[in-house]
Order: sequence, then C-alpha cells, then structure tokens
Amino acid sequence: MTEPTTNGTDFPDSNHAMMTDKSDVKRRKSSVKVTVENQEEPKLKRSIGLFSATTMLIANTGGNGIFIASTAILYYAGSPGFALVLWVVSGLVNFGLSGCFTEVGLLLPKAGGPYFYVMQVFGSLPGFVVLWGFLWMIMAPAWALGGYTASLYIIKLAFPGCTPPDVGVKLLAAALLVILMFLNCLYMKVVTKFQSVLSSLKVIAMLIIIIGGMYKLSDKRYREQLPLFWEGTTTDPGNIALGLVSGYFSYGGWQVITILMEEVKDPIRNVPRSLSLTFVTVIILYTVTNFSYCVVLSMPEMLESNAVAVTFGYHLHPTLSVVISVLVALSCVSTLNVLILGQPRMVFAAGCNGHMPGLMGMINRKYLTPWPATFFVSIPALAILFSGSVVRLIDAMSLYTCMMVSSVLIVLLYLRWKKPMAKRPIKMPIILPILELMLSTVLICLSVYQKPLELGLCLAIVAAGIPVYFICVEWKSKPKVFLRFMERSTLFLKTLLYVESPAQ
Repeated sequence: MTEPTTNGTDFPDSNHAMMTDKSDVKRRKSSVKVTVENQEEPKLKRSIGLFSATTMLIANTGGNGIFIASTAILYYAGSPGFALVLWVVSGLVNFGLSGCFTEVGLLLPKAGGPYFYVMQVFGSLPGFVVLWGFLWMIMAPAWALGGYTASLYIIKLAFPGCTPPDVGVKLLAAALLVILMFLNCLYMKVVTKFQSVLSSLKVIAMLIIIIGGMYKLSDKRYREQLPLFWEGTTTDPGNIALGLVSGYFSYGGWQVITILMEEVKDPIRNVPRSLSLTFVTVIILYTVTNFSYCVVLSMPEMLESNAVAVTFGYHLHPTLSVVISVLVALSCVSTLNVLILGQPRMVFAAGCNGHMPGLMGMINRKYLTPWPATFFVSIPALAILFSGSVVRLIDAMSLYTCMMVSSVLIVLLYLRWKKPMAKRPIKMPIILPILELMLSTVLICLSVYQKPLELGLCLAIVAAGIPVYFICVEWKSKPKVFLRFMERSTLFLKTLLYVESPAQ
C-alpha cells in the first residue's frame, strides 16, 4: 500500500480548490435565495399614486348618476334653484365627511375601510354587521347597477330611438363584469393607468354639457326662464331630508380610497390631496352641469328622462346626443372598473380577520391581487343583476350609506375620547364630526319616516347579519365533516388560484 504523496497528482491544485470553493459558495447562495423567495409571503403592492388616485376618485364619486337620472334631488327640492343649493350642500357635506374618514383611515391604515375601523374599535360583531350590510346593500348592487348602466348605454348606440332588449343588456352587463374582473386581477398596474383616460371622458362629457348650456343662455328665450328657477321650492322638512339623502348618494363612492389605503403610495400625503382635488372638481362640475340641464330642459322633461344627458344632447343637436352617449358609456365602464378594483378589498380584509373564509384573505402570489375576494363578490352581483331587483334597492342603498357614515363618525369621536394623544397625521376640528353625525342621524330618521317600507328593507338586511355572525363566526364547534370539507376545499382552491395569505 503506497503512502499518499503531495506531488499535485493525488490532490487538486490550489487554483482548482479555490474555484471549487467559490462554485460551492455561489451554489449555496443561490439555493438560499431560491428558498427565501419561495418562503417569502406576498403582500399588497402600493401602486396607486396621487394622479391615479384622483382620477379614480373623480370617476367613482357619484358614479354616472349625473348623466342618467340626476333628478331625485330636483324632485324633492321642488324647484331647479333649490336643487342646485342641495347639490352644493351635499357636496360640501361629503367633503367634510371625507376629511373625517381620512383622519380615521390614516390612524388605522389597513385595507377594509369602515369595516376595519368599526371592528378595531368596537369589536367583532359590529364590524361584521358593517361588512354584511356593505356586501348586500352597497357592493353587489353597485356592481350590478354599474354593469347594467354601462351595458344599456353601449347597446343604445346600436338601438337608437328604441328600447333595447333587456336580456341582451343583462348579458352584456355580465360580460363586462367578468372582463373587468379578470383585468383587475391580472393587470392592475395597466388598469390603473388606463383608468386615467376613462376618467377624463367623464369630465369631457360634463364640459360639453356645460358649454352647451352656456351657449343656450345667449338666447333670450332661455334667459327669461331664469327668474322662474325658484318656483315650487319645497318647505317640507321630510322632502328636504330626502333631497339631502339623495345628495349623499349622488356624491357617494369616494370612500373607495379608504378601502384601498394599503395600496396608495405615501397615503399621508396623497389621500388628503386626492380627496381635496376630487371634491373641488366634482362640486363645481356637478352643480354647473345641473344648471345647464335646467337651462335647456323643462322640469317635467328632466323628471321623466332616464338618460337626461342624452335628452339634453337631442335638444342641442342629434349628433351631439350620439357623442354624449359614447362618452357616458365609457364613463360607466370607468366607474364599474373602480368598483371592481376597490370594493373586494373589504372582503379581503374580512378574510384576514376571520369574518370570511380564510381563502378570502389570500392574494395571488404572482399578481399580488385578491383573486378569491374579487371572484366572490361577483356571485351576488350577478344574482342581483339577473333578478332585476337593483332599482328597488337604491333607496335602501342610500340609507345604508348614511348608517355606515354614522358608524365611522362614532369611531372618530370615540378615538378622540379614548386616545387623545395618538399620533394623527390629519386632525379635523372636533365640531365637524359632531355636526356631521347630527345631520346624518336626522337624515336617517326622516328618511325612515318618509319611506318606512322601502327603507325598512335596509334595516332588515343589516339585522340579518347578527344571526349569520353567531352561526358562521362565533360557533367554533362545527361538525367535523363540515370542517374537513372546508379545509379540503380551501386547499384545492388555494392551489388552483395560486394564492397565499399576505405578509402582515
């Protein structure tokens, strides 16, 4: 047996050894990197800047009611002049509310909006009730109404002068819902940029109407109608309250920014600025647009029209009505897109907090968007769309909006009392949330008094969330068969959708 030698033939030389060592180190580092990447939990990405947030809010604040049936306020006001006053007051009330929401949102900067605020401060049951009401009274009906309105205006271009088939309108609305849902799941960054273009079309449509109204004022016949603007002004407190409730709804939708709080870049700076820019813009545009309607159209024409912008266009020029129809159709798609982008984040937050199945609180590992929550909301939205009940829910939607606003104002006042020294990036004058809460409470009471049957539906749906909470959330000892089914279903869908719980 020979002794080992050190002549370089039995052992590798030093250069080869160094290369091998470096190769091994590189391989180990690569292995560690892959392992870390595979184990890293995904999280929502901050992709919404000041400009995209502002355009998103302009598109969603009030939706497209300004083009379709901005006549509820006029009906309750009794005169065009008082209707314009209610438009301004409603806008300012919402502007103040947005400041209160921003204070709470920056103090509790998590996805979920009003649901998350109420749950954090008052506990699990109140938070779930807010979520339940939002799902059935705001989210699903808003998707259905947005899809139906966008579809109606698109099809009207192919059926000018006649009523399009309702089945065709609903089928196209469902297709729009599905297409926009998948676009928001797969290409959120592209969609938010494209949203800016769509939002500009809403502003362009209003500017066309405003210019048309100002042009008509050059005609003496239209100027002579101005002194009659105040004839028939209501003095009934109930009608004034219902007019303000309609104003709440007519400016609603800006709350979506609080739901998207976790995805806004530098929210302390961008959220207040985007809300301020939005309200200054929409209050001016909405008020002047309604003034133009009142200049050109008679009060009966406005009240009878379900597409007041198109009716306005016909009075100016037939071609202009087609242009307005195209702009309104695209604007409706824009509003629907914002709803699909923002509102599922509340369901996502509920999934993270145990108020929804755990699958709802997961996001896709590749696209970092809440796929399960988005798909889930589409189910009741499509059901309401094809049931044809969305129009009957509008009054209840307005009331629930007031109730949800009141709950957030109570949260703000409670936090001021219990945590006066907490760091608040924005702090509103204390008198503002108190006045807003008083106004909201009065509006709720008067609305229920004026329309007890329709608005009682809202209270019944919200109250139904209480037994659902105790059965689905509080009841921990569910049958093992059910628990195994849920576990296997979650695992299957988690693998199918390639989703994972986000990093906290």
